[in-house]
Amino acid sequence: MRGSKRSGCPMRIALHAVSKTDTEGHWKIAHTSRSIHHNHEPSRDIRAHAAVRRRAAHKSQEQTSVTTSDLVEIQTAAGVAVSTIQATLLSADRGSLVIVKDIANTKRAVRRRDLASHTAIEALFVELQKHNFFHKWRFNPETSELTHLIWAHPDTTELFKLHHDVLVADCTYKTDKHRIPLLNIIVVTGANTVLHVAQCWLSGEKEEDFVWAFNMLRLFMIENDIEPPNVILTRTRTWRVWPEST
Repeated sequence: MRGSKRSGCPMRIALHAVSKTDTEGHWKIAHTSRSIHHNHEPSRDIRAHAAVRRRAAHKSQEQTSVTTSDLVEIQTAAGVAVSTIQATLLSADRGSLVIVKDIANTKRAVRRRDLASHTAIEALFVELQKHNFFHKWRFNPETSELTHLIWAHPDTTELFKLHHDVLVADCTYKTDKHRIPLLNIIVVTGANTVLHVAQCWLSGEKEEDFVWAFNMLRLFMIENDIEPPNVILTRTRTWRVWPEST
């Protein structure tokens, strides 16, 4: 759909003032030198033109002031896949000119804006600090590479104070493209529901990794005046951190 650019079409147009002495007057569209002819057939799909798609992306939807770009940004922040975002836009507006590439470009632009001058890790720490997350980290002193990171949401912390008796911890790899263990720490409430207390990225699944994670969890509980759990369900050696728990 980007045939003109790929084929190196020589046709170019430019805006020229009708009167060279009056640049605030009328303007005209003219072909540049030796560029009056195309080297391809006329496009049959308006989406072939990037400028048209950009204008369409900023056009407000009917009965709302939210633009297509806004919708893409909102769904991107929610972790929605590009293909799903396009399907959502098409279901809302069958005449939408947005293609997958436009959505991907918007996602990259949002990422650049959010990161500003920070690296991804620096931006993450800024967000954790901004929203008052409990977070602790560990890095390799030789390479300055982040090796461990634990975090907990402040709202979850308040609920954890009421449901701290039964704690469950286990690792998952289901959504891990970097193959780094993600330790999920949850508690079982009195209503037999699950509450996610904290998550922790680990560099491995050795005993020292889990000891660090549970030491940080213990520090988190001490700082927030949360009593130790009575029962811990896990395959790791938590007795080194909570010897009084079963």
